Amino acid sequence: MSASPDPRPTAVDASGTAAVAAAGNVGQAFTGPGAVGLNIGTAHLMSPVACPNAESVGCPPGLNNLRSRATMFVGRTDELTALDDASTVPGEALAHVLHGLGGIGKSTLAARWASRHSESNPDAPAWWIRADSRSAIDTGLADLAIALQPSLFALLPQEQLAEWALRWLASHTGWLLVLDDVSNPEDVIPLLARATSGRFLITSRQSTGWRGIAKPVPLDVLPGDDAVELFALRHRQDPDAAELCEELGHLPLAIAQVAAYCEQSGCTARAYLEDLADVPAEMYAAKDENRDHERTVARVWHVTLDRLADDPLTARILLTLAWYAPDGIPRTLLGGLGSRPAVRGALGRLAAHSMVTLSADGDTVSVHRLVQAVSRTRDTADRHRSPTAVEDARIAATEALGRAVPDDVDDPSVWPVMRALLPHVEELARHTREQDDSAVMARLLTRTGDYMLGASVGLIPRALALLRRAEAGCVRLYGADSEETLDVSVQLTHAQRMSLDIEQAAGIAERTLADCLRVLGTEHPLTFSAQLSAYKLVSLAGDAQRALTLAQDALAGRVRVFGEDDHRTFAARGSVVMALAEAGDPAGARDLAAELLDDCVRALGEEHPQTLATKSTVMMLAQQASLPLPSMAALFKFFNAAVVGEGVVTAARDVVQEVSLFGPMTLARPTEEDVAAAERNLETCLRVLGEDHADTFSARMTLLGVYAATQDERYVERGVRHMVEALTSLGADHPITGFLLNVFQALYTAAEDWAESGPSDLDAGPEHSEAPDAPSEH
Repeated sequence: MSASPDPRPTAVDASGTAAVAAAGNVGQAFTGPGAVGLNIGTAHLMSPVACPNAESVGCPPGLNNLRSRATMFVGRTDELTALDDASTVPGEALAHVLHGLGGIGKSTLAARWASRHSESNPDAPAWWIRADSRSAIDTGLADLAIALQPSLFALLPQEQLAEWALRWLASHTGWLLVLDDVSNPEDVIPLLARATSGRFLITSRQSTGWRGIAKPVPLDVLPGDDAVELFALRHRQDPDAAELCEELGHLPLAIAQVAAYCEQSGCTARAYLEDLADVPAEMYAAKDENRDHERTVARVWHVTLDRLADDPLTARILLTLAWYAPDGIPRTLLGGLGSRPAVRGALGRLAAHSMVTLSADGDTVSVHRLVQAVSRTRDTADRHRSPTAVEDARIAATEALGRAVPDDVDDPSVWPVMRALLPHVEELARHTREQDDSAVMARLLTRTGDYMLGASVGLIPRALALLRRAEAGCVRLYGADSEETLDVSVQLTHAQRMSLDIEQAAGIAERTLADCLRVLGTEHPLTFSAQLSAYKLVSLAGDAQRALTLAQDALAGRVRVFGEDDHRTFAARGSVVMALAEAGDPAGARDLAAELLDDCVRALGEEHPQTLATKSTVMMLAQQASLPLPSMAALFKFFNAAVVGEGVVTAARDVVQEVSLFGPMTLARPTEEDVAAAERNLETCLRVLGEDHADTFSARMTLLGVYAATQDERYVERGVRHMVEALTSLGADHPITGFLLNVFQALYTAAEDWAESGPSDLDAGPEHSEAPDAPSEH
């Protein structure tokens, strides 16, 4: 059946001598003096009653076409208040624009506020217009004109209806016009320019271009509690709702759709999370039967990318950013995707459409985590997220990080770079299958794991996971005897020792050292590192002499290869210092430590990490007594028992027994200047290295030892505070936390037993007595 003809006339104009204008079925027309037109099929007479002036028409009570009252609404108190409190300017319409990412809740907030506004202003119209194009705006204005004066429908074409509505708006007050989903700010300029009163509420993904047009009201994701409340309103209370909302990035559209899906399918939040991990493509496209497929999160952002499709670089950048952590992505990582102007322009367009957020200084980019998740999900039906496009983006993201991560992560000058890149390496690894790890990824994991071991004691478990994965990748890519694999094995030994996996670390250390000597020889830097790893574990086993030999061999090698004043050489000298103390030569260890500190200050400066670490060593050695080898062996057994968590109290009692057999000792109590020096060292570490750095942790432990050695109650409160801070920085589940608690509990029990048995054989000496001999770093 054909469509009925539009009865409304089409406006036409004619001018000049004997001109004719027609709109309709005019069969013949004659011009000239006395001429008459014949066969006129249709004629319209527009009476003033049917087509009144817009200025004279009032508003029917309660006129509005608001699509929703948004009854299932949470949060947004600040935004609602800002709209409520906005003041008008005489002679100007008041205009606000709610802008943000697709699905952030702009239209919902507009509907909520418009509904409240309409209830408080029942005699003024509240009109909702879909405004994604100029033609859509004209259609909405024409509908408003017809609603105000229904007789106009048969008399005026759309263009004239829209003009009539503009005249009405310009001549009346109190109205509200909602312009939803404006694509381009310029589309609304002609409309806003005609209005001298009333109010406009605009929603748009476009975050820029509103200066002088409308006051921006940016929208962010919902706070956690509001997100959970929205899920409960749409579905029901669920113990895993907070975790699900976190995974959805607290995006209102996603939460509402997932809650509706769960209600329809009888799915729990936990089940949805599991399905999202297994089949993300299906879940991002899932909808309940009562919702428009076009409003799924994947489709919402597909529409935005379609608007940007004239520049393919925008989609490539978005897909590449998807493999990094959501916040603080360095823009330098995108340099390989195009020229600086091209990348800058593409990022600007993505930011303008709220797909990314640029930092104030322009150095970093942030992306909503759900945008990332969808962008990582392959979809053969979406040309922006084809399997090839997504895989190419993953490779590009990996190679960009590979270029950015430096080779020498022990150099303090690169630590700010590594701090910035660390979350992005971890996120890339989390979303990349291990079987897809390339040579670039293996190097990334190795260097990042190496950096993490020094950056923070709290990072050790995560570093261990990265290094294990890197080792598996290197063995697959290069073979077990490759330099790349041996490099990872050395770092893995460090990680396992620092995580107190002593038994496994000892076996790896011995095998790695043997492999390095066999494959690389005695002069390779990795061999020196393997020797130092082996030294630390051999010392824990109580073989003090072999430990000293390993440390000395590593030092000699580094002197030959790196020179006397290299920071790696100084680190090896520090190992020799500790090995000497453990081998029964604490006086020699103190002398070497003092010489090392002088050399570090001269060559590296007062605040170099190696200088700070050496200061902690000197302070520690100054506060400990000289012990015979049997007592040292008892200390090592106590350490290993505390690691395992079994027989710790018995081992502590053995230490006390061994020390008591050694006879009376004179212990020098630290002076107030000694305490102040240890406190200054910690303050410097906190300022230079940060609260979580491994050397800061060591400085804090050293200070605790100094406090304890004073036996002065004035330092008890400070010591407790530092111990709490140390354990808090590690977390309850960290292996070192359990180790320290085992040590303190065992020592407390042993001390009680010792106090009950009689007077101490350890007499505190004068405050300024000669510095005592030193035991081990452990």
